[in-house]
This record gives sequence, structure tokens and C-alpha cells, in this order.
Amino acid sequence: MKLSRRIKRHMGISVSLVVLTSSMAFGIAHFVLHKSYTSTATLLVIPSHNANSLISALQLTQTYADLATSNRVWNTAAEALADHISAAALESHTKVSAITNTDLITITATAPSAVLASEEATQVALATMNAATELTGSSELQLSSPAAIAMRPSFPNMKKIELLAFLLSAMGAIFLAVLREHFDTSLQTEEDIEQWLHLPVWAMIPRLKPKWVKNHPIIFILPQDMVSHQSPSISLKEARIDAQNSLSSAPERRQSP
Repeated sequence: MKLSRRIKRHMGISVSLVVLTSSMAFGIAHFVLHKSYTSTATLLVIPSHNANSLISALQLTQTYADLATSNRVWNTAAEALADHISAAALESHTKVSAITNTDLITITATAPSAVLASEEATQVALATMNAATELTGSSELQLSSPAAIAMRPSFPNMKKIELLAFLLSAMGAIFLAVLREHFDTSLQTEEDIEQWLHLPVWAMIPRLKPKWVKNHPIIFILPQDMVSHQSPSISLKEARIDAQNSLSSAPERRQSP
């Protein structure tokens, strides 16, 4: 039996599994997992007139990036944040990197609050600028892009979680349909009867709901040899008995020479 037919037979449980899994993933992501937000501040390195080459400017950018990860900067930024976070904790979830082949330094902070993430990134950037000014005596760092307040959490990523849950549940529904079909020994289709019983199918009667049968008349189409020529107004009861006898004896008549 084709896979599409198997899935169609078990469409109800397949759809229920997909909806249930997606709903559970949505609920866990919203109410169980702790949200975190990220915010990034960008520093621009402006070399003094003494830096005559591009290579020295890039080296200066890396030097200031290393300065941003020093204990001096972490302590200064933590003091500016008051009691919100310690210097060690600030260092653990703040990433500083110099963008390759540019004069830009990015400072990305992660926090359970969007406002706190923005404040942490901003304070680390300001502390780096102050430390650079104290060491060199010149202002070669400029805040190019302040840390904005994130509108959505960086974790959990709802789109990825919902997409992953949908794909996994769909695969599980297909696997369940195939598994149930494998262990199902009942005869469901005309092909099943011909394959396992090696008998021809004369008629198939669908399972109808009582309400449908009450509101819709049932019309019997009988073979011509079942209707008596002498009594064309055959009763429904007689026709039903004759049809049952004819169908029950049909395989025997078919097999006889």
C-alpha cells in the first residue's frame, strides 16, 4: 500500500500528534525556558595621525579589543551597573570581538532582561573608551552604534523551535502510520481482499452513520436475472434475500467449469 494511503487512513491521529507536539513545544518555550536577550554596542577606532598605514590601524583595533576584555574594564563597568551584576558575571556573558579587516569593535551582552543587556553592553563600551583615553591620552575610540533594547529574546528562538517541533511531529506521524499499518491484519481495501484471500470483489458497502441513512434513501441496483419477468414488482425483502443468496454463491459459481 502506498505511503500516502497509509497516512490518509491514519490522518486523524497524525494531525492530532502534530498539533499536540507543536502545542507542547510552544508552551515549553513560552512558560518553561528562561528567556535571554542580547544587545550589541559598536566602537569605531579612529587612528591618530601617527598611524600612517592600514596595517597599524588594524593592529590598533585589535589592541583596543584586547583592552575591552581586561579586568580594568570589567570592574569599571560593573561598578557603573551598581548591584545588578558582578565583574566576573559580566565577563562570562559579554563577548568582545574586532571585526576582521575593519576598524570596528563589537561588544555583545546577554542578560535575562532586554534593558539590562543594553545597559551592560553600553557600560562596557564606555569603560573601554575611558580606559583607552587614560592610557593613550587621546580619544581614538568613538561609540559608533549604541546598544539598542532588543524587542524579542535571542533565546529561545520561537521560529526554530516551532519549525523543529513540526518537522519532528510530522516524521513521527508518518512513522506511526507505517507502524500501525504494518501490525494491522484487517482487510481494509479491495486490494487487500484480492491479495490475501485471492477472491474477486463483487461489491463494497461503505459504513454509513445512522443519521445519514435516515436522511438519504438507499437505492438497490439489482442484476436483471434476479428480477422475475412474471412479477416485475419484486418486493424489497425478496430482492435482498435473492441478492444475499446470489453473492454468497457467486465464488462457487465462478470457480466451477
